[in-house]
Amino acid sequence: MKSLKVLILSLLLLPTSFSVGQTAVLKDVPPEALGLARDASAAEARSDWPEAEQNYLKAISLAPAWAEVLVNLASVYNRQSKIDQAIAALKRAAKLKPKLVEAHLNLGVTYFKAARYEDAKSSLVSALAIRPDHIQVRELLALSLIAMENFRAAVEQLELLYSQQHRTPPILLALGQSYLRLKQYDRAASRLRELVRVSPGWAQAHLLLGEALDNASESESAIQEFRRAIEMDPRLPEAHYALGYALLKKGELDEAAQRFTEELQITPNMTLALYQLGKINLARGQTNEAVQVLSKVVEAAPDFRPALEALGQTLLKQGEVVRAIEVLERAVKLGEPWPDGHALLGRAYTAAGRREDARREFAIAQDLSNQERKRLEKKVTGTKRPRP
Repeated sequence: MKSLKVLILSLLLLPTSFSVGQTAVLKDVPPEALGLARDASAAEARSDWPEAEQNYLKAISLAPAWAEVLVNLASVYNRQSKIDQAIAALKRAAKLKPKLVEAHLNLGVTYFKAARYEDAKSSLVSALAIRPDHIQVRELLALSLIAMENFRAAVEQLELLYSQQHRTPPILLALGQSYLRLKQYDRAASRLRELVRVSPGWAQAHLLLGEALDNASESESAIQEFRRAIEMDPRLPEAHYALGYALLKKGELDEAAQRFTEELQITPNMTLALYQLGKINLARGQTNEAVQVLSKVVEAAPDFRPALEALGQTLLKQGEVVRAIEVLERAVKLGEPWPDGHALLGRAYTAAGRREDARREFAIAQDLSNQERKRLEKKVTGTKRPRP
């Protein structure tokens, strides 16, 4: 889902500046430096970034220990995408005034913009040590953890904000998305239900809630949410696919195919939607159409094993045994071993009269099936203690 991009836009604010009147003016700051800082602030107000940069640099040359003005200079650098200079200025500000939370916060934001998420995390943790109640710092720390795919740690930060009654749409969205990635679908649904109550007209929120409900085996409720999302935004990416997939699992092939087709009109490069259309063609016995569609999928995603298996199965139905073997031999070499591909390859070898090869593949498929059965039994029943 693209909701994390929405989250980033919601939480990632440009680093803030001090107004000159708010800065702690050092006792030995020359009047000329103060005047230059005021001129720089005025240039910032009219978005004249080069002029602001020059005046801040001149002010700092006259008052090199003025940490707040270094933070302002870094903000101007960020506005001009001068990331390295911004980092250097903020590091200097933090060294001059270690308790200046804005220096650590803006350094964290700047690192985040540079995709240096571990560094961002370190700076934001430092900011929290100074101001544990700083909401923006904790939000951005959670965002950095999400970018690092450390969803468990992100949830800890976000739930702390939630417990303190900070339940804004960005926080609820971040919680819902993080729980989805952790496969804690009931918790995801709980936070996302709250999100749709707070932002009932947000199509993306309904789409995410549908995803959580679908994974929590509440298929009818999920379908309702997917339909609401599409009603609010008919061109919302991934919404038609989500609805189509939910309908496909119910066996409603006609509308599912329609939804996958509509998704491809919105996101033409979505190979998953094309793959599902090929599978529907195969289920309907439309093998020519299935081969045509699945061949496109395999061409776009050569390592997508399910598409290779489906194409091999379709070719086998058409009697194109040699080509089916070629495709299925590719499939069984990809990813984790899985019984279906080996079983299909065994059938293809049988059709080609290659009995020894067929027996080998059927044996592999049986062994993999037994391993999967034992894994599932262990997951359901737990590991049993041996009897004394």
